[in-house]
Amino acid sequence: MTRRLLARDLARRLLSLVAGALLMTVALGFAAGPAAPAVRASCASPAPITDAMNRADVVLVGTVTGVENDGRWATVKVEERWKAQGSVPDQITVRGGPGSGEATSIDRVYGKDRYLFFLTLGRDYFLDNACTATALWSWDLAQYRPLGVQPAPDVAAGVAIGSGVGIDVVPVVALLVLLVIALVAYVLTLRARRRPPDWMR
Repeated sequence: MTRRLLARDLARRLLSLVAGALLMTVALGFAAGPAAPAVRASCASPAPITDAMNRADVVLVGTVTGVENDGRWATVKVEERWKAQGSVPDQITVRGGPGSGEATSIDRVYGKDRYLFFLTLGRDYFLDNACTATALWSWDLAQYRPLGVQPAPDVAAGVAIGSGVGIDVVPVVALLVLLVIALVAYVLTLRARRRPPDWMR
């Protein structure tokens, strides 16, 4: 009986561990979500993509490789130039708000993600804010790619900067580990239930 109780106790602990790890994974997923803020009330309704492309000085697809000034200033690796081709270097600085110690109601905050940027020319940088059509890159935005613009390999494959694959493998590995733990707990529970009492052994 002691072995059966120990097996059941171990199975319960493993299941509790799986549940806690799953909750932690979900919480971390939400915490690591897109850092770009929602458009505030001081912005007019977002312009359609085609109108936004006509109004912007520069339109490009790029991935943020570094941020500063509370995430409002971003270093961007340019991957596709949709507008102002030839005048945009391979790496640019985008400012989504004023300098340190200042703030506005339309500051944009960047995460280390891929974006479709709608920018205004600055001095030695590009300007953006939360009222522009700048958005996290998604497959449905590809329909607006101008004729003659070749999809960048990393963009077409969904590969993030600095990674060798198109998906984030860490959550996948974590989920696989959790599944293995859950399977072991299930097997231990079944064995404990099927084990004959001590007096029959």
